[in-house]
Amino acid sequence: MSEAAFIIVLSILAYTWLGYPLLLALAAASRRPGHGIVAEQKDVKPAVSVLVTVRNEAEVIRQRVANILDGDYPGELLEVMVASDGSIDETERIVKELAAADPRIRLLRTGGGGKSHAQNLAIARAGGEIVILTDAETAFAKNTISRLACRFADGTVGCVSGRLVMGKGKNGIAESQGLYWRYEMLLRSLESRAGTLHTASGLAMAFRRELFQPFEAVYGDDCIIPLNIIARGYRVVHENSAVAYDEMPHGIRSELNARIRMTLRNITCTLSKHQLINPFRHPLFSVSIVSHKLLRWFTPYSLILLLAANLPLLGRGWFFTAAFTLQLIAYLAALIGLAGEKIGRRVPLASPAFSFLLANVGFFLGVLYAMMGRRITAYREAAPAPADE
Repeated sequence: MSEAAFIIVLSILAYTWLGYPLLLALAAASRRPGHGIVAEQKDVKPAVSVLVTVRNEAEVIRQRVANILDGDYPGELLEVMVASDGSIDETERIVKELAAADPRIRLLRTGGGGKSHAQNLAIARAGGEIVILTDAETAFAKNTISRLACRFADGTVGCVSGRLVMGKGKNGIAESQGLYWRYEMLLRSLESRAGTLHTASGLAMAFRRELFQPFEAVYGDDCIIPLNIIARGYRVVHENSAVAYDEMPHGIRSELNARIRMTLRNITCTLSKHQLINPFRHPLFSVSIVSHKLLRWFTPYSLILLLAANLPLLGRGWFFTAAFTLQLIAYLAALIGLAGEKIGRRVPLASPAFSFLLANVGFFLGVLYAMMGRRITAYREAAPAPADE
């Protein structure tokens, strides 16, 4: 029985991290060139609203607005909306000053109800046909908005996700998480080509405003908006040339908190769209969502089961002994990586092992909190309508 359990759990882990990407690559390669993809159309220029939701971002908001306006998108078709979620620093004063000098810039005060609440209010006031979500500390390449917008030449496309590029890490955690995000971007690119993409990068996500549905504050925008759009019969695509630059968290605590928050918000969101996980109604999307999201979030539970199933099998052959030894080596490497983080040094192989373990601790706690019924409650259910400056 232990042997069967061990093989099953090992197979699940192998499929989650290796098998699924290979399956995606085969699915993407089997689609005829250009299938489901509209060639670049530089003449497609819909009106665009770029929404930056902020709270106390006085240090970076001026630079962020300038970065958006300095892109190659026609100025007469572009507006920059800054939704201030109860900022108490100089953020609102700076944006008001910028708006006075440039009518394309708008400040909306959303009452401190949280990011998701602020987005719901601001998107309802957007003037563009296309809305692009981003953050204050992100930076766009010069052609990012154009590259996102041109994909809407295809009427079946409802949401376009850009490529997130993480800056060079300042420590082992940041560098290893940058590797993780490159893996994530590869999956999204393959899913887009295979026609099963169901998630997006909240730092560079464009969608048709008419398809937007207000969402609960406990859900993440990068999860719920694409799923809502898919449920309405439109496609989500990845545009690799639409680049957004950002930085990874640089500390153990900040990375762990970010992973817990992401997992808790997104697993709650994903399960709320249970119809998309129904293999009889959406066979391709159900496989993609389970493989990309649910199995990955349950990886730490699989790792625990793998070790527990391996213990009774010691002495039954070299394979089980080798598997157990490799697991111990991996966990020992993670401990060495932790020690390296404590003294500010990156240890080859050990630091990525610790980063992987840290991410899985975040997955473990995020899933656990979701099963316990916890929700992120730092968002009020109602707030005054935004004041347009």
